[in-house]
Amino acid sequence: MIKYTPNYCVHLPVSKSIGARYLVASFFAGTLPACREFDDCDDLKVIQKALNTVLLNENKGDTEVARVDVGASGTAFRFMAAVIASTPGADFILTGTHRLVGRPMTPLLNVLRDAGAFVENLGNEDKGPYRIKGGMLKGGEFKIRGDISSQFISALMLVAPTWENGMTLHFSTPLVSRPYIEMTAKIMERFSIIVELGEDHVSVKRGHYVAPEHFEVEADWSAASYFFAAKCFSSDWSSISGLVPPGKSLQGDSAVVDFFLKMGVGCMFNDEGVVVCRVADANDYVEIDLTNNPDLMPALAIGALMQGTRFKFTGVRNLRLKESDRLLAMKTEIEKLGYPIEVGEDSIEWQGGASPVPACVINTYDDHRIAMAFAVMARLNKKISIANPEVVNKSFPGFWDQLPVIGLECRREGDVMNVFRKDFYNR
Repeated sequence: MIKYTPNYCVHLPVSKSIGARYLVASFFAGTLPACREFDDCDDLKVIQKALNTVLLNENKGDTEVARVDVGASGTAFRFMAAVIASTPGADFILTGTHRLVGRPMTPLLNVLRDAGAFVENLGNEDKGPYRIKGGMLKGGEFKIRGDISSQFISALMLVAPTWENGMTLHFSTPLVSRPYIEMTAKIMERFSIIVELGEDHVSVKRGHYVAPEHFEVEADWSAASYFFAAKCFSSDWSSISGLVPPGKSLQGDSAVVDFFLKMGVGCMFNDEGVVVCRVADANDYVEIDLTNNPDLMPALAIGALMQGTRFKFTGVRNLRLKESDRLLAMKTEIEKLGYPIEVGEDSIEWQGGASPVPACVINTYDDHRIAMAFAVMARLNKKISIANPEVVNKSFPGFWDQLPVIGLECRREGDVMNVFRKDFYNR
């Protein structure tokens, strides 16, 4: 049995979203070897290793096709497909976990093929793994749905400067998760790439990536959301280091500040980061459109439940295509705790009523956000058990070590992490 000892200030990992884009831009700028190693986020370690594999092996001419295995990282899978296709001389089999290679990739791959890439499906029914050969792609004008994964669009944007004619990508449906597209454009511009982002298209001119003299990857606002949620059932305060304030941050998920303020949880910025505490009574009902910020749903839902705020969150249909079917997973595990949840095509809601269950094990579905969201519910339940707690390593390996800051302790027993309030055990 392992006991985790307390810290005094929440320390967050770097933003996976910013880090992934920074690494791809550095690959094309020729400065990837000089990038620091990101040891506080498994996804970034995977992307960095995959990019280095392409960098070191692209022109070796081996008879056996090399493999790039990205494990369970959807970000790496999408970004690396575009990178390999756009790297002359590269020839790799891109693969990952069984669930990952079965996730939809057709919209991204169709644009790459139309641009001149060689992509061969090695799985059944247009699924991966994929053999991808890199070359000088011709680029041009293309169409893609805007209501699919924003990572498809970001992946294409990142590689488009290497294409002969650049790229204009028209959105046939309205964009979802637009802040992630805006983040991609801003990071590319920091690397001297010209990007024009309109309402229904994005244009990227052919150009050469030039690494800026200094680039710092921010702390992760998505990771901060779970500590905001914990304040929904707490009158004390927590200090979180390293966050860049909304308006200055590249991250759209800095909107977590406005969303939790609707539920009475506020924050104050200082030189070290932010102090989070309850500033008003909980509202009886809150409705929030998460079209631009769907990854915040688990933390918002758990926070609302803890303070008894009925809620309806819309703009969440894409959560069915994440590491898990996140809508179904949240419904299943919340109802296990005694709260009736309704899930629609594009919504999740709780309209009140509960028969709280004192003890159960929360399944995590190989999804880091499920694990972290439910862990903070121990503030209400006094104790909660999280199965397969290592899933947090995908984005926040130090998560369990940070919970003592908000009055929780963690004890791992086998494949379960028990999270409990410090007053749970009589000691």
